[in-house]
Amino acid sequence: MRRILLVSLLVIVALGIGAYTYRFELLAFMATPSGDFDASHAPPAPNYADPAAWMALPDKQDSADQVPAGAVPGDNQARALADVFFVHPTTYIDAAGWNAPWDDRSAAELGATLTQAAVFNGCCRVYAPEYRQATLAAFALDHRSQGRQALTLAYGDVERAFRYYLAHWNQGRPFILASHSQGTVHLQRLLAEVVAPDPALRAQLIAAYAIGYPLPLDRFDGPLATLKPCAGQGDLGCVLAWSSFARDGAPAFYRETAEVFDTAGPEGFRAIAGRPILCVNPVSFRLDGVLTPREANRGGTVHSITTGLPEPITAGLVAAQCLDGILRISEPEPFVYRTVLLPGRDYHAYDYALFWQDVRQDTIARTNGWFARASQTVEPDTSSIP
Repeated sequence: MRRILLVSLLVIVALGIGAYTYRFELLAFMATPSGDFDASHAPPAPNYADPAAWMALPDKQDSADQVPAGAVPGDNQARALADVFFVHPTTYIDAAGWNAPWDDRSAAELGATLTQAAVFNGCCRVYAPEYRQATLAAFALDHRSQGRQALTLAYGDVERAFRYYLAHWNQGRPFILASHSQGTVHLQRLLAEVVAPDPALRAQLIAAYAIGYPLPLDRFDGPLATLKPCAGQGDLGCVLAWSSFARDGAPAFYRETAEVFDTAGPEGFRAIAGRPILCVNPVSFRLDGVLTPREANRGGTVHSITTGLPEPITAGLVAAQCLDGILRISEPEPFVYRTVLLPGRDYHAYDYALFWQDVRQDTIARTNGWFARASQTVEPDTSSIP
């Protein structure tokens, strides 16, 4: 079924701009399970004591170990004194069920997803769990109740994985939390329910990169009140978020129809409509809304389906500016950064890719800052990094 859906996507793109505009809706429709959500019919839960239940582990050879040519520094997981817990985005577009089997993954999907996680291997050991992600249709307006239940089941796996990591591998080390897309839906809840209420975990948190899904600023007056948005590169224990759109893009989903976890809402979710959302510029890492020119962009990379490796770093890809909670970007010149746009000229697939080296250097700077605050020294030595 997934192969049919992927072929259909290629056909939709080939048909032209009219079909292209509606490809998300078409894919969501084609990936909608025929029955209602039923937890008793969900796939078996992953056992996080089994290394197979992790997309990436520090002592496991995986795509999160890869570093594109031109990236600085190399893979430093063997010497890193900090960790990252990364929650992957939606890759399941099948109608077989509301939640994916945790091990339903192609090699290409693994590589593309872990190219995001690999941005953190310069500062940290990478832990990325598999989980029973909700299917793409869970985000469609026509299936709100089914989608909420599927997302709730998926979150249960993510929380169990995080608690397993804490109990067996963390050993008091500082950590980064990171995610994209559906992974950010779950990370927002993990922050609210597990990290924010716990002083010890807050002290260990270097930063949370909750990317590719809207985060309402009012959450920092509620369950995230013990945390704060990152306002500058020196901030620690804070949260970053951005969602990338063309300058003339239309982020209707992010401003009108998206829902975020909230115990005050129906089935634990509340609409985003009318609520200001967080945007941190991933070049300046500031909240000030100042435009960063194309020349300031340190560079990005994408996963090559042909080679199975990340492409070399390309610098100067886009200008970027946070406006009304949305990261507005100029059009990247390399076509490879424009091949998969969502409706509204949404660069969702490239939220990490366009700023890969920027994010990498930011994670290293914040990790160094955490250890400096703790009067320790972080490895590796990054003094040569611009």
